[in-house]
Amino acid sequence: MATKSFGPLRLLRETHEGRVLTALRTQGPLTRAQLADQTGLSRATLSSIVQTLLANQAVTEAGPSEAAAIRGRGRPVSVLTLNPAGGLAVGMDLGHRRIQVTVANVAHEIVASDGIACAERTPWVRRVQLAIDLVDGLTTRHAISLSSLAGLGVGIVGPVPSDRAGLVRDALAGRFGVPVFVDNNTRLAALAEATWGAAAGVESVLYLRLSYGVGGGLVLGGRLLAGAGGAAGELGHISVDRDGPRCSCGGRGCLERYLASLLDEYGGFDELIQAAGAMKAAGTCVGEVLAAACNTVNPEVVVIGGELTGAGEDLFRPLRAALRGHTHTQVHRSLRVTQAELGYDAAARGGIALVLTNPPEEAEWRRTSCS
Repeated sequence: MATKSFGPLRLLRETHEGRVLTALRTQGPLTRAQLADQTGLSRATLSSIVQTLLANQAVTEAGPSEAAAIRGRGRPVSVLTLNPAGGLAVGMDLGHRRIQVTVANVAHEIVASDGIACAERTPWVRRVQLAIDLVDGLTTRHAISLSSLAGLGVGIVGPVPSDRAGLVRDALAGRFGVPVFVDNNTRLAALAEATWGAAAGVESVLYLRLSYGVGGGLVLGGRLLAGAGGAAGELGHISVDRDGPRCSCGGRGCLERYLASLLDEYGGFDELIQAAGAMKAAGTCVGEVLAAACNTVNPEVVVIGGELTGAGEDLFRPLRAALRGHTHTQVHRSLRVTQAELGYDAAARGGIALVLTNPPEEAEWRRTSCS
């Protein structure tokens, strides 16, 4: 009579199952071939693990026609996802002028999303309450139960850790009783573009947002790089003119300050993006800043977002030229520069991805690091 194994073989199988589940949790829908690459498992081992997970309803499989709708790119093949009933994650973006909330399940399917405008001087306690009100509205209108909520990922303006981040984290943890992950909203937009957007499925992504502020983010292996002090990706504070005007960071001629002066000069983005000469100069400056970053991290894709990208090729043409002219051949040979795909909910989606890429045990580390 066969007996159950509780020894090393069972532990090894559970480890393999964990690798498969982690890959699907962090990357979203994957083919069997992609899962093999992500986990390093042999096809025979992976097939056995997948069959067990399917039988236990931990994982579901979408056929070619459904997979085409899910993936949206390439030749349709069947894909595996976590069971959508396995849990939810909520993403929030507490931005300068807008509060956005998005809800998704663990299969990376967006369930509901909503936002509301706010004044730039809105107190942070009020911003948090507006976000909570949006969650309550979405759960009521869409009959969503938060009983399986895995966590909240929140994007805020400014540095993390900070007192602001602590206030947001404590208020939301107290209200929802789940792990709360807080990061800069521009970095979360980078994570979203690497998960759902212009760089989906790419291992190394550099993101730059050209808006009322300038910021960036770096995603490596599907994980957002925060840096030792939580400031990784602050490309807006690289100087493009050492004798330029003083920036709020204390430096001179920062890219963010340079673009802000152009915005003031032309009166708004609509006017600025129509000025071809200004766009050529701005594109060159941005390209030089990106070249320094790309020579350092050698990403596969650079994603550019923000209102300034409305200038189209008037911005991207000089940007690409400067980037190519100031990077090593091995860096720019395979580098792709593209415009961001996601809209208002990019940072909120990034908050969801932050929850799904961080196991629950990391919540305590993030909680204390934001104190």
